[in-house]
Amino acid sequence: MSDKLKYNPMDAAALRDPWSGYASRRGECPVAHVSETEAPFWMFFKYADIRRAYLDNKTWTARYGTSPVFQKSIGFVADGKEHTEFRNIFKKRLSAASLAKFEPQVRELAERQLDLMLAKGTYVELHDDFALPFPVAVVSLLLGIPSDDYHRLKRWSDELMDLGFGQDNAAFLKVYHDVCDFFDGFIEQREALLAKANITEPKPAHVGTILPDDWISDAVCGDFQGRRLTRPEQRIALMGLLVGGNETTTSLITNLMWRLLEKPERWEKVKQHPSGLIPIAIEESLRCDPPALGMFRTSLCPVTVAGIEIGAKQKLWLPNGAANHDPEIFTNPEEFWLERPADELARHMAFGVGAHSCPGAPLSRMEVKLVMEMFVRRMPDVKLDGPTERNVGFNFWGRKKLPLKIG
Repeated sequence: MSDKLKYNPMDAAALRDPWSGYASRRGECPVAHVSETEAPFWMFFKYADIRRAYLDNKTWTARYGTSPVFQKSIGFVADGKEHTEFRNIFKKRLSAASLAKFEPQVRELAERQLDLMLAKGTYVELHDDFALPFPVAVVSLLLGIPSDDYHRLKRWSDELMDLGFGQDNAAFLKVYHDVCDFFDGFIEQREALLAKANITEPKPAHVGTILPDDWISDAVCGDFQGRRLTRPEQRIALMGLLVGGNETTTSLITNLMWRLLEKPERWEKVKQHPSGLIPIAIEESLRCDPPALGMFRTSLCPVTVAGIEIGAKQKLWLPNGAANHDPEIFTNPEEFWLERPADELARHMAFGVGAHSCPGAPLSRMEVKLVMEMFVRRMPDVKLDGPTERNVGFNFWGRKKLPLKIG
């Protein structure tokens, strides 16, 4: 393979600053091949190519999994009607009406976690003291699991994300089975409640009546193409909801506060106009610092992109971060800009595009809006208190260390 096609997103320089590598490749060769993982894959770097691949389901499919490793088509990683009907079982809790009812509980969880953080005194660690436990508590409430052991839940989420991208498949499978065992216990509790009520054919109507009103009960009682979900389908759904429901929000909180506080004048602007600027700041953070740097697809047939031939059954990483920094689409793309036009913000791909875009995007936006309003109100004089540190994994971008001084 030609040297011009080689690129390593796990190189130290790329991990430290992925944007420079994306920009260089965009100008030189907007297609690359990565061979450093156990399972190799291709990459695109231009907004137009990335968006086209997301929307062209006849060429690029999600049915072989959303990592470099080939996986069985199941649940969220199926295609077409199968994917839509599976997704709809769990998406109803993320509708605008459902989130409006859920918002008071989210606000209470946020206030409680902020109380705990501020009680620690003048110096706090935003990631560990707030941005990590709060989203885990929210998604745990939706799932129907206790969030007290949030360190374990977060560790599992991090390991599934870090190991699930071709670095160490054996280690990934060990964590995967641990999480399966964890969820199996809750599924079996729900099944015992149904048996006690002499219910042999669970229906969606039993959620919130016989069973608790949560995602685990949805997995047990959901109607999927005229049948119940299998145990593997239940596991993969709950695992995806656990992982997707906390990491994006954790990184969105830390990335956003990092950008606002690294230039204090930005924080001052948001404090002066919170209702107008908080939503803009959230979208600009998603554009500038997407928590998930990319998503995977697989080619169904040979395809040529930018003059480069890619064969069938090849894995492709679509880096949202590269799309979000393309100067053909975004003015001064490397700048975090509170004045960025709304039409540009609407084009970012932080949550993906098309049928497989992140279903939890409305929840994450709602959580972070509430959090930012609380930060402005309850710790207006906050400042950065030392260097930050990014999280692990070439596919994710967030601050795992963000020391703050309160007041």
